[in-house]
Amino acid sequence: MTQPQMPQPQTAQAEQWTATGGIDLVEEGGVPVLRLHGEVDTTVVEAWDAGAVPGSRRAEAVDLSRTTFLDCRGLRLLVRETAAARRAGRLPELRRPSSTVRRLVEATGASPLFTQVG
Repeated sequence: MTQPQMPQPQTAQAEQWTATGGIDLVEEGGVPVLRLHGEVDTTVVEAWDAGAVPGSRRAEAVDLSRTTFLDCRGLRLLVRETAAARRAGRLPELRRPSSTVRRLVEATGASPLFTQVG
C-alpha cells in the first residue's frame, strides 16, 4: 500500500513593492510647493527621503489634487516638510485635498497645522 504524498512546502517569494505615487518639489509663483500624486505611502516617503539633503527641502504649500491615498507616514512627511513655514510664522496651505485625505488630516488632529484651500 502506498502512503499518500504530502504536498511539498512552497517557498514564499518576496513580494516586490513598487511605488504607486510620487512627490515633487516645484515652484509656483515663487512659492515652494510639494506636489503629491497617486498613493503616497511608506514606499513613496522612503524614496523621497533617500534623495534628501537634510534641510534642503522647505515647502510652503502642498498640492494634493492628484493624491488618491495618503497614509500616516505620508502625513508625517507633510508636517515635517512644511515645518520651516510654521516656524517663520506662516501657515502652509493644503491645496485641493480629497475627502479621504481631508479626513485623515482631521482625524489625526493635524488640521491646525495647515490652511486648507479648495
